[in-house]
Amino acid sequence: MTEKSPKYLLICNTSDGLIAQVNGVIVQLQFARRLGLEPIIYLHERSNMFGGPNPYFDPEQGGNAWDYYFEPVGPSGRELDALVADGGVATLATASELERLFRWEPESFFMNPFGYYRSIENRADGAYPREWWQRQREHARTFFADGTIRFRKEIMAQVDAFQAANFSDHTLGLQLRGSDKFDFGVGPNLSRKITPEEYFPYIRDYLEKHPDCERIFVATDQRQWLKVLEAAFPDHIISYSEMSLSTSDQNMFNETEKKAARGAEVLCDMLLLTRCRYLYKCHAAVGEMALVMNPELDFLDLNYAEQPTTAEPTAFRSVAVPLIRGMTRAWRALGRHGLALERITSVEGSEVLVDASHPRTINTKPSRTEKAPRASVFSKRFVSDLFDWSLRKLGAACYRYTPKRR
Repeated sequence: MTEKSPKYLLICNTSDGLIAQVNGVIVQLQFARRLGLEPIIYLHERSNMFGGPNPYFDPEQGGNAWDYYFEPVGPSGRELDALVADGGVATLATASELERLFRWEPESFFMNPFGYYRSIENRADGAYPREWWQRQREHARTFFADGTIRFRKEIMAQVDAFQAANFSDHTLGLQLRGSDKFDFGVGPNLSRKITPEEYFPYIRDYLEKHPDCERIFVATDQRQWLKVLEAAFPDHIISYSEMSLSTSDQNMFNETEKKAARGAEVLCDMLLLTRCRYLYKCHAAVGEMALVMNPELDFLDLNYAEQPTTAEPTAFRSVAVPLIRGMTRAWRALGRHGLALERITSVEGSEVLVDASHPRTINTKPSRTEKAPRASVFSKRFVSDLFDWSLRKLGAACYRYTPKRR
């Protein structure tokens, strides 16, 4: 008897930050639509990509972190169990398939110009590629506009109340990302931390041109940076987050207390930025998602405005680019014809098991420090991991960076 095709895609955790998890949800929603599958969003206790704990998961709030902040997408509970038992639910076969959707699938929503759009078309260095970014944001807006992704009323009520109590008629928005910001594939220009002092001349110029601007709303992850801004612009600065603020290079989402509440702060910060008149931002998820949510919000990205290094194509790039194009096409085709998916056999809390013949968890690592057993040769995981490793090596060899002369 021929095995029937799955009807649903279980969309699981991707990476640490909450907005990054939303990014991961969106690229999987896109994939589900390309395959004609119904989505089920299930952000459980473990991260599918890294194997570590979901930093926003709080069992007292429920078994699906998505539902803390957004309206549910797809069935859950006994209905989900019945669909799984009937063989109707699949999920991504390995973390490398998530990497493909994040980095190497040009049809995906790119919140960061890495992978394909850094090696093939470098969108991370040089002048701001406005049209490219607008196309990326439109990819994501589709799922908000059609009601697939809907914020819970409680989240929107918090945003409305804070705006009514604290915003002026003309409020400037600032988004600053510090703590553990590092080069995760975008290169040194976009991964550079932009300090508060670098915002100062832009803020002063804005206030001079807009004397009616009485408030400056700050969304940041650094408490000390907020204090610097408060000292420089007294009586102007307002902020929402408290539990999410760090005083070190450690991001507060690694803390074990008040996980769900910190996630709510992050979303409220992002949504409050959308209600500002203008936005000065750096390259980071919160500010970028604010631009997704409000296409009318004008802004300046300081990571593009001030770039201290020049990206120079290597001689090897002429060889790497056609190889990358060919490999991404091949991997895309294999993914759509079954390589990317594994049928789920059971869902028990944070343990999502796949592959009835050789049951395994979808997590590619049992924990952050413990590696999963090596994939057997020519298994789905092995093939996807090989594509991912090869493309990373090719992409990394396409550009070299040199400091600009001052």
